[in-house]
Amino acid sequence: MKKNLSTLILLIATCAILIPSCKKKDDNGDTTPQLTPAKKFLNLTFSSTQAYFSTDGSMTAAVDSNQAKLISSKIDITFIFDFDYTEPGFLDPKTRSQVWGWNQYYKPWLSNAVETRFYSTGLTKAQFDAAASDQSNIATYFSGSSFVLAPHAVFPTGSCIGGRQTSSPTSVLLYMGTVYGFKNISSGKRGLIYIRVGQETGWPTPIYDNNTYVDIIREV
Repeated sequence: MKKNLSTLILLIATCAILIPSCKKKDDNGDTTPQLTPAKKFLNLTFSSTQAYFSTDGSMTAAVDSNQAKLISSKIDITFIFDFDYTEPGFLDPKTRSQVWGWNQYYKPWLSNAVETRFYSTGLTKAQFDAAASDQSNIATYFSGSSFVLAPHAVFPTGSCIGGRQTSSPTSVLLYMGTVYGFKNISSGKRGLIYIRVGQETGWPTPIYDNNTYVDIIREV
């Protein structure tokens, strides 16, 4: 009887050791890594009126100034258009709340908006798509040498891409099929802006209400 009891105890102890061991092996087996997609805002339309956007996930479309004033603390990207040079662009909202040499973009009510910095990049559409599927690529891209804070002769470095161009330094203009980077200074979240191929005929010449179509992705 004692022998049978000892055997039973030994069997139970062996199972207690083997079961967690087997579970651990299953947990650590070869599995496909779980990718985290970036936040996606696809085929957004920006214009001289629909010019304000937040990448925090609370918006699905750019809004006009009346709507943006109600949520100005969320706005981190604003669209600009220079009619003299027929150039679309994006301007940091905090910069836009101040007076500069060019004041046609001046919106003082953006003083509590989110500061954003813009970058020129050497990325392709394929790389943009890869980052959309796996947001870890965004951090990888930002650490690369092709990412440079966008220079500008009037506005602070990194605060503007597109719009009226400057020289000394030469500013960054928008081109179809090009990818630009941005960083939300408040949250530290980084993202990419893709200027879609297939803009309206004559883009960026000011016709058809100056629409500019873009895709934006951002770290979650």
